[in-house]
Amino acid sequence: MPRSRSARPAGLVLPRRKIDPRTTGKVYTAPDGKTFRPSMFLTLTCDSYGKVTADGTPADPESYDYRRAARDALHFAALFDRLVQNLRRFLGYDLQYFASIEPQKRLAPHVHIAMRGTVSRTELRQVIAATYHQVWWPSTEEVRFDGDRLPVWHEASGNYLDADTGEMLPAWDDALDAIGPLDDALHVARFGPKFDAQGVLAGSKDSGRCIRYLAKYLTKHVADCHQADTDAQRDHADRLMEALRYEPCSPACANWLRYGIQPKDAGEGLRPGACKGKAHRREHLGYGGRRVLVSRKWSGKTLADHRADRKTWLLSMLDLPADEGRYRWEPVTAGDDDYMARSRRLLHVLADRARWQAALAEARRRAEDETGNLSATRRAA
Repeated sequence: MPRSRSARPAGLVLPRRKIDPRTTGKVYTAPDGKTFRPSMFLTLTCDSYGKVTADGTPADPESYDYRRAARDALHFAALFDRLVQNLRRFLGYDLQYFASIEPQKRLAPHVHIAMRGTVSRTELRQVIAATYHQVWWPSTEEVRFDGDRLPVWHEASGNYLDADTGEMLPAWDDALDAIGPLDDALHVARFGPKFDAQGVLAGSKDSGRCIRYLAKYLTKHVADCHQADTDAQRDHADRLMEALRYEPCSPACANWLRYGIQPKDAGEGLRPGACKGKAHRREHLGYGGRRVLVSRKWSGKTLADHRADRKTWLLSMLDLPADEGRYRWEPVTAGDDDYMARSRRLLHVLADRARWQAALAEARRRAEDETGNLSATRRAA
């Protein structure tokens, strides 16, 4: 299956260093002998698709490249993965990061990254220029099925057929194999040349600001990050969604039927322009990846450590003692006196969860009241 057949452009070859097992960057020593290990806060975005006005809408919607904007959004997550790979190879250690993705006013995705360690702006510019993601998918230049003329599902064979000729549509793997050695990639995603990079020291005001900036995205939805308040902004969003409507978002996307190709693992009921993929929903604006991206070793803790931390926090909030050694867990069998049917167990679980949620909400309310009273006392003093 073709993946990448185009040579990297001249002058953009990055050195590849052996990766050390460390997860932190270089330690610097000040003239007074004090050592410090700075981190970096980095913001990257997509390239321009045309001139935009102050509210993020195109100055000339007719010349704005909505097709490229749609494809960049669809493949932005893969482009970010490639950036992390290149940074790790270039820096020579297992770079750790915490990143969040949001749309700009012009609705193009951009990413904010907190990373352990630093890299100079010159080297960073070199890595960004050498980072790209090639999409080796079948061509979408020719529309074979549209309107009421659509492929039909053949139950016996488990394939889609041309309703007029009875011909079976080529399978996804066959369509990939048909890509010729001289064919171009369907799309090449890149970051724009503009970026913002700031060095950050632990415990500084800047570090607190960066942490707050990233943490707010843990509970925000993509739709919460942009607002269409004017007719021009609503029209801009409509044009982008129209460009996304028939763009394939994955090998399994229903839109491949429009171009005469059977989606991967196809099933009955697929219809071009009605893909249920996350990226095709209006609130996601073409981005189908996760909003918050965290490397596995960012915190230095295992999943068991995180579970233990959450348990400790919960017991503390509810003012309950730790239960280490108080219980012994054994599987319940049908022969036990307290055995309950599955439906009854589910009702008990729901009741327990509701009771726990109410207790946690009450504990939080008490904590907020105590904090508020303490602040009021301090102001009065």
